[in-house]
Amino acid sequence: MNVQFWQIALIVLYGFFINYDKNGSMLGTSQPVVAGFLVGLILGDINTGLYIGGTLQLMTLGISSFGGASVPDYQTAALIGTYIAITTGQKAAIGITLAIPVAMLMVELDVLKWTVNIYFQNRAERYADEEKYNKIELMQLCGVFTTMLVSGLPVLLTVIAGPTLVKSIIAFIPQWVTGGLTVAGNLLPALGIGLLLRYLPVKSYFGYLVIGFIAAVYLKMTILGIALAGAAVALILYRRNNEELNTTQTIGGVNDDE
Repeated sequence: MNVQFWQIALIVLYGFFINYDKNGSMLGTSQPVVAGFLVGLILGDINTGLYIGGTLQLMTLGISSFGGASVPDYQTAALIGTYIAITTGQKAAIGITLAIPVAMLMVELDVLKWTVNIYFQNRAERYADEEKYNKIELMQLCGVFTTMLVSGLPVLLTVIAGPTLVKSIIAFIPQWVTGGLTVAGNLLPALGIGLLLRYLPVKSYFGYLVIGFIAAVYLKMTILGIALAGAAVALILYRRNNEELNTTQTIGGVNDDE
């Protein structure tokens, strides 16, 4: 795929912004599914972007950075995996497989970022004692820059050398290895769903899980159709429970008056 300059520029800018949004503005563009969608939109292949981003989104469920702990950066991985898969003409499963080690590598870069930002924090505290407020703002901007650099630099390097490097590597990889990577990539969505089911109260709502399984496997409904049906059922149950609650409160109020 021939990538235009404006596409490269948008992706690089997004690469620098994605980690800032995750730690600062929190507009929602730092979610893996959104990252995959936006890169797919820029490159003209939304389906591949949604497939890669959605799969990596499942991998993030139940994972959170408690106490400043560093976790795999699946949003940047989704960006890079989508870009490589689309620009090299590979299957989405290959993009997912390549994105997993990127997410793990980003953990080390995140630790390095926090280590560097400690220096800026200490300097800011010293400037606060000295009442040098302009320099406190400078230290804040330095911290923002290193935060953006963590995701922006890998994306920039990927855009510069990634597709060419990946094409060269794939050309020397045996077919059986590529096939294995494809199988591994296809298994990851099932792994993500398994992680999701582990954290959900499946035992309490097992009947709904069976209905969804029947709709997907036997009735061949799309995920969107099943999601809409589930939302409709949830809305009906919500209204029914509210009506029962209001009726109970009304009866209780009448009894209190008597």
